[in-house]
Amino acid sequence: MRIDDIDALLAVVQFSSLSQAAEHLGITQSAITRRLQSLEQSLGTRLLDRQTKPLRLTTVGQRVYQQCLALKREARRLYAMADDGGQPRGPLRLGLPQSLSELSLTHTLNNLRQEFSHAGITVSCGWGGQLLNRLENFDLDAMLAIGPANLAVPENIQAVKLKPMAVAVIARKGMFSEHITLGEAAETGWVLNPEGCGLRAGIIRYLEHSGSRFNVNVESAGALLQMQLVANGNGVGIVPLAVLESSPLRESLQIIASQEYQPENYLWLLSAPEQGNLMPAIRAFARQVADQLP
Repeated sequence: MRIDDIDALLAVVQFSSLSQAAEHLGITQSAITRRLQSLEQSLGTRLLDRQTKPLRLTTVGQRVYQQCLALKREARRLYAMADDGGQPRGPLRLGLPQSLSELSLTHTLNNLRQEFSHAGITVSCGWGGQLLNRLENFDLDAMLAIGPANLAVPENIQAVKLKPMAVAVIARKGMFSEHITLGEAAETGWVLNPEGCGLRAGIIRYLEHSGSRFNVNVESAGALLQMQLVANGNGVGIVPLAVLESSPLRESLQIIASQEYQPENYLWLLSAPEQGNLMPAIRAFARQVADQLP
């Protein structure tokens, strides 16, 4: 069964005439006849009563005609999805790092759903490695990530560097002197995201390179909970600076080793290629999250 065969049936029903339907499609009458016969052979049934004038659909033909209309509507939606200038139509599946979700998700999601009401937007929050795996497996269409300037991504993923992303190592206020080194502070243990978090991976690399110990006291999800745990003296942590500065816990926490540990992190937009008319919504997602960061 071909789309051309379906178009032939729809045109014949619309004009009730083979000749007018053929003229509408820009083909000969014999060509439209062959298309109708091809459709009937594919379905194994007669769709038109050729003994009547004008042509009429058979009982089965009426049901097939309704389904063909539905197929054409879906086909137009498919073409619209690939039209870069068309209205974004989803589903659009986005990924956001857990460490940024508390700061930006509510505002961003509300704005996106208002601006792109037909995009069918869903957002998954998680660790960078997990989200990237889902993007590679086409379970996500795009995601934001925090990573170094030389971020390595698979060949089938497009990466756009958005803006610098400062991070802060934090401790309970007054717990350490301003001259504490990261290695010395790390002796108290860490409050961090589970494995798969880019910020965690970066601090591990730095401590291993400097010969310092790495010990986790608490693995927890969510920057707010981590800051509460750190403020209660359960260890040291690392969070995006923008998240810390906007937190009501800011006065209970101190930034440590800021001169020693200055990773060159950036906010990145990662996406599968050829997203068609979903790209405006994807760019808006990245822009709105980035605008909430200093």
